[in-house]
Amino acid sequence: MEQEKSFGIRVSKQAFFQSLFILLGTMLLAGLLTLIIPPGSFDRETVRGIQTIVPNSFHYTADSYSYPVYRWFTAPIEVFFSAHAPTVIMIILFILFVGGSFAILDATRVFESLIGSISQRFMHARYRFIAIMTLFFMMLGAVFGIFEEVLPLIPIMVMVAKRLGWNELMGLGLSLLPTGFGFSAAITNPFTIGIAQKLAGLPLFSGIAYRLFIFGVIYLIVIFFLIRYAKQLERSDPPNKTLETNNPPLIPSDNPAGLWVMGVGFVLLLIVMMIFPIIGLGDYSMPLIALGFLLISLLVGVVNRIPISKLLSIFFHGIKGIAPSMVLIILAMSVEQIIVSGHIMDTLLYRASEQLHNLSPVLAGFGIYLFVFVLQFFIHSASAKAFLVIPILTQLGDLIGLTHQNVVLAFNFGDGFSHLLYPTNPALIIALSLSSVRFMTWFRWTIGIQVIVFVLTMFFLALAVWFGYGPF
Repeated sequence: MEQEKSFGIRVSKQAFFQSLFILLGTMLLAGLLTLIIPPGSFDRETVRGIQTIVPNSFHYTADSYSYPVYRWFTAPIEVFFSAHAPTVIMIILFILFVGGSFAILDATRVFESLIGSISQRFMHARYRFIAIMTLFFMMLGAVFGIFEEVLPLIPIMVMVAKRLGWNELMGLGLSLLPTGFGFSAAITNPFTIGIAQKLAGLPLFSGIAYRLFIFGVIYLIVIFFLIRYAKQLERSDPPNKTLETNNPPLIPSDNPAGLWVMGVGFVLLLIVMMIFPIIGLGDYSMPLIALGFLLISLLVGVVNRIPISKLLSIFFHGIKGIAPSMVLIILAMSVEQIIVSGHIMDTLLYRASEQLHNLSPVLAGFGIYLFVFVLQFFIHSASAKAFLVIPILTQLGDLIGLTHQNVVLAFNFGDGFSHLLYPTNPALIIALSLSSVRFMTWFRWTIGIQVIVFVLTMFFLALAVWFGYGPF
């Protein structure tokens, strides 16, 4: 039984407590904002099943509503009774299923076969591997709007990175970082570009040529960043070591049957990840991926003749190892709960639109970018932010001479890149838990490339305003 406990993913205590204190501080900040900012509200209307804000309908509600301080502390419980309850439960079940399933695959040593094969093929072509993986994960985000769904692949990429002589950060750099930047440098991302263009009345995925150019530039920057870091690691510790493990295998590490089952299963899951957002079933992709991952792990275990009782035991030990991340997910979602329940979100939107009203088109574009960038700290869902802000911002754009396409571009930039920056994003917290990387370690590592991309996308946005990025 002691051996089983060593299989799978374990949330580092240091990483857990650092994230815990950061999130508690963020909740306190959100609560203080409800005392400083007066509550207010826009009217809503539902058109063809979609609820959006009615422009010019804002009104303050301070006389009729006050958010009590004690609800700052009950927010983690209120999350389970809010409109976001299904999302919270789905994310928690997703990460638990992934943790348990990963433990089974780890116990069968099928990862040893996979990682051994990859490392042998790319040990002398590591930079080509960086370019291939970066393009693959960036395309998942840019084309299909995939972000949270790549979480099961992160532990695998961390193991591959370590086998190639790098570290956990490089594993995140080969998976989470390009996925997030691809999501931001979107080409046809249905959750940002698709929804925002629909709300703005634009032809679906119009303006794609300019976004392809932006994607290409961001891709080159990410590759340069990762290769530069890989060279730093190689200078300090040459990659001539083999991956060591203290876990005695339950079966031989040469595992072609298990590898075949896992390979076929992952291909099918990848198809689900890509197809479901396109056909409008993106909300169902995460639970299906979790169930699929569990089924793959059980099949691999059965193929390798591990008793079902032992597989279930390993599965629950895997859940135990990843369970602390549930607390972080709930706290991250509590920040949005406080802001929304305090009725200050609409006030923030109203005041931001008032400030942007008298600016030039270029400065207004920058203002939209910055506003959405800040808003992402409290609301991590791209589609939820689009429904909240696009109706107001497109009307504002008409008044100041900013095309709807530029509004969508500014929204996309502001929403996307901050996915990799804020501890209030549950997907980021989960990813760091899966790799045992502390949030501040991740922040210090990525802040440089974030600043570079921020300045560059500001330039791309200004350029789009200057040439009248359209069609309108």
